[in-house]
Amino acid sequence: MFNTLTSLDHSDAFGDVASSALDELIRNSTAAIGTHNNLTGMQQMTNLSTSQFTQSSSLANSQEAPNRGRKKNSTINLAFGKHYGVNACNGCKGFFRRSVWNNRQYMCRFDGQCAIAKEHRNVCRACRLKQCFIAGMNPRAVQSERERSDPLHEMEDCDDEYRENSPDRCSVEVQTEHYSIKSDALPSPDAELNKAADALLAMHRQVCSRVDPPSVSGYSRSDGLSSASVSFINAFYNPNMISLRTPLVITAERVATMKDVMQDWRRHFVLFADWLHALPEFASLSVDDQILIAKSRFGSFYWWLCANWTNDASCDGVCYANGTYFPRSEALQCFPDVRGCSERMVVTLSEPLRELQLDETEKCLMLAVIVFSDEPLELSVSGKEHVRTMGYRFVRILHHHIRNREPTLSNSAIGLRIAKIMILLTATTNLVYMASDNIQLHDVLHIVDFGSWPDDFIKNSFIDSI
Repeated sequence: MFNTLTSLDHSDAFGDVASSALDELIRNSTAAIGTHNNLTGMQQMTNLSTSQFTQSSSLANSQEAPNRGRKKNSTINLAFGKHYGVNACNGCKGFFRRSVWNNRQYMCRFDGQCAIAKEHRNVCRACRLKQCFIAGMNPRAVQSERERSDPLHEMEDCDDEYRENSPDRCSVEVQTEHYSIKSDALPSPDAELNKAADALLAMHRQVCSRVDPPSVSGYSRSDGLSSASVSFINAFYNPNMISLRTPLVITAERVATMKDVMQDWRRHFVLFADWLHALPEFASLSVDDQILIAKSRFGSFYWWLCANWTNDASCDGVCYANGTYFPRSEALQCFPDVRGCSERMVVTLSEPLRELQLDETEKCLMLAVIVFSDEPLELSVSGKEHVRTMGYRFVRILHHHIRNREPTLSNSAIGLRIAKIMILLTATTNLVYMASDNIQLHDVLHIVDFGSWPDDFIKNSFIDSI
């Protein structure tokens, strides 16, 4: 067409018009082609972006899907991993670890109803710690982690605490503080051990202060030498048949007579029976196991109390519970101490106890250890297991008590002190053997007239126990 237009024989004006029209047509065609190319490119880019967005969304959904349905405990940031059994952020991990390691006890002023959110996580530490437990955080995992902790771990923990309390994150309405143990505070193993030691001491004081009115019937009278025949099992479950519960007078004001010796021995047995009946761990045993334990423990129980009372009264001999004492000097003794029990008790038991300077709680705990010190062969299977478990428990309570009383002592020093105390149990066992020899010798040679009921009773208490 262009060739035809150019070949026509027209005027110059027509040629100019045709040339202008041709140029305009070429420009319009070029613009149309460019516009088409631009639209095509934009559509391709749009399709590519849409495809990439779809792939990104699918990838995010696929990564998020495995976490659906899991427990999360994050009051600060997103959960970055599994800590102490649940998915939790580093902030909650550090807070929970510090609370367990340092045995921190918190108190909420609003009955534990605070809403915990990441913007106000430090408003109530008590509720925040409770939320950690509700979410399933395991404190045992923290304790096991502590055993293998290193200085780098401790520095990281300090950094976490600093970041949590930084001004750009911490709320200004902090109302909780480090609080002492209260009734509604979260329980801890240390608190349970403290409670057990306090309960045992309270029980001991209550039993020692128990006094019968004069109207209560009993076989023990002023002469101290009743002839009524009483079996061991009847005496143990009915101690009033043996003696009245007279006040314990630990003064050692005068030398004991034979009447004082027998009266003290009976009063000791009543105290022993009351003590065991008041001990919850002993009540868990069967009746047969209780009798076996009682028969095999009275001698050691008796000598442990006498040795400690001797130190309290500062007397030169065996202190009794009725204001008298059995002297070491043979010239002052009301009956011959053939085996030298009084001398042996002072040297092997009283003097070492004086050096150790046991407090009242330690003395009471050792009475419980004596009760559960070993397992008589005649015990039932469940009885042996119970005795073994309770023995370990009271030793653990003793360790915890010493650590609380003297926090500067190392674990090795505490262990050494407990070992020294435990060695003294050997001295009580030796004294039981020596006392039984004394009783048998006096019985054969008729040196001392114990009467008819002490004959069976003393042999069951001292001789059969060994």
